[in-house]
Amino acid sequence: MPYEAIKYEKCEGYAVITLNRPERLNAIGKQTVEEIKKVIDDISDSKEVNVLIITGAPRPDGRPCFCAGADLKDIMEKGFLPPLPLLEAMAAITTGERRGDGAFWEIVARCPKITIAAIDGVCSAGGLELALACDIILVSETAQIGDLHMKNMGGIGGAAITTNLSRRIGVASAIELICTSDFIDGKEAHRINLANHVYPAAKLMDGARELAKKIGGMRSEATALVKVTCNSIYNMDYRTAWRYADACSAALGGAPKPGDPSVLKKK
Repeated sequence: MPYEAIKYEKCEGYAVITLNRPERLNAIGKQTVEEIKKVIDDISDSKEVNVLIITGAPRPDGRPCFCAGADLKDIMEKGFLPPLPLLEAMAAITTGERRGDGAFWEIVARCPKITIAAIDGVCSAGGLELALACDIILVSETAQIGDLHMKNMGGIGGAAITTNLSRRIGVASAIELICTSDFIDGKEAHRINLANHVYPAAKLMDGARELAKKIGGMRSEATALVKVTCNSIYNMDYRTAWRYADACSAALGGAPKPGDPSVLKKK
């Protein structure tokens, strides 16, 4: 399948998706969704790729841009993110079904590979939702991160943005950021723990690739289990999450003894 809305690059141990609709500020449309899903399908069972970096192409004038959100024109014309009627939305809570926009971001969140969002320039609304679906967030000092749903639409975003942002930065900070629609730069994002690391703009992708190479060199089964067991604390009570993590460790042969040559195996 040819890629048009994104660029897709495979490297040793990791892959890179670059959102590539600079004339639309890399807004996420139907084609973007389908192409990202295709990449995740491609790498999910790979033992050669442990990490997926997601970043954005610069604007036509050269200014950086991660993603300004969902493509509202595409939504209106193609309806790829249909709203749920209230009763259907309430039913989805009890059945656990995900439809509409939430389903795509959950696919990103459940990618078995470690995912890294590398953000420079504008990251708002659906772009922030996409970043929050990733495991690790890296930012440049010149990143501009915010959520405009309250200001522009009078409501809250989808893809569980309120929940995911609260997990990252705490409830009080999430409420303030969402309700004010203020933008923060990369240094502030790092200070409030939204981002793992902050870099000068010219060094962002170097930092992302260096981290991806480091994780990419680890055993693929182990990195996958690190992801699911770390996230299990959100989905289970503490005791169950503890037992689950121990069971996964045992499935990989348990903690190796010092000098065990199996520790040196990458895959």
